[in-house]
Amino acid sequence: MYLGLKEMWHEKLRYSLLSGVLLLIALVVFMLAGLANGLSNGNRQAVDQWHATTVYLNKNANQTLSASQLTLADKKHIDGNTVAPLSNLSGTLRTSTNHLKTTASAFGTSRNSFLMPTVISGHKINGKNQLLISATLKDKGYHVGQKVRIGTTKRTVKIVGTYASSTYSIAPTVYTDTSTLNRLKDSPITTGKQQPINAFVTKKSQFKTAHHGNLQRLSIATFIENLPGYSAEQLTLNTMIYFLFVIALAVIGIFMFVLTLQKQALFGVLKVQGIGTSHIIAALLSQSVVMALIGIGLGLAITVGLAQIMPAGLPFVINWQAFGIYSLALLGAAVVGALLSWRTVAKIDPVVAIG
Repeated sequence: MYLGLKEMWHEKLRYSLLSGVLLLIALVVFMLAGLANGLSNGNRQAVDQWHATTVYLNKNANQTLSASQLTLADKKHIDGNTVAPLSNLSGTLRTSTNHLKTTASAFGTSRNSFLMPTVISGHKINGKNQLLISATLKDKGYHVGQKVRIGTTKRTVKIVGTYASSTYSIAPTVYTDTSTLNRLKDSPITTGKQQPINAFVTKKSQFKTAHHGNLQRLSIATFIENLPGYSAEQLTLNTMIYFLFVIALAVIGIFMFVLTLQKQALFGVLKVQGIGTSHIIAALLSQSVVMALIGIGLGLAITVGLAQIMPAGLPFVINWQAFGIYSLALLGAAVVGALLSWRTVAKIDPVVAIG
């Protein structure tokens, strides 16, 4: 190890260049990981805030909320104490004067449902045509007391309260009661148990009998995996990250192999002096580990710094657990890359190498 570090100190430029390459790879990995976490959080944040375990959809909806069509009467098939109806409407949230326009995901549920978010300003929904908005929309200029429209309807609803930031499918969320949302959808039925909804969300429940109409029971994890675009986004970004691990391994492996070929005479002299192959391999490993640690450390520091100045609209979230796993993966790639030269080192004949 001492030999490897001593050589790095003597050949600063050569090893600094490779550390710089590893820095760039680590930076790209961390940036992609942050974007993957940001997109994941933007798609599922509202679902996570429900603290639910099960979602019931129409079995013909292909496990998609917007395609599911149920009625409040379908609740008779579900056995549970905390069963909340859920309706969804995605559209443009705009003021009555069209001064503000923002794409939003609207949810409708019963007023006393556990799905209703905790109000942090204003008051809860206690009447018709009332709306709660997330803090994300408040930051965009919407405020309590304002009248807004959702989608193409001409009907207006009044903002009566705000709650913590929440997004669904990247769009900020708003909540209202089931009847109000059906009016916004221009549904012919806005009262009673035949009102249309999209799903039932529960904390703990099961089917009452083996015959349960058109209902399909999904775990919350399965529901999230089937959110529009969610799986494709995560798979794409994660695949790019995995390829970067392979690139890091290849860069380290090629660099160490070239250095080994260049230093065959030196390694031959070391072997004549009684220094074994294991010590030489240990020196190579120490160099790889040190370069990887420098690159990973600087890459992580730059990523954290960039996260502080990124625009609010960019979905970027630092997940320290994921960053830790990726750091270990990059370090492992560096170690494996260095070990690719062990056969070359082991086969060096001092007599041939020295000439």
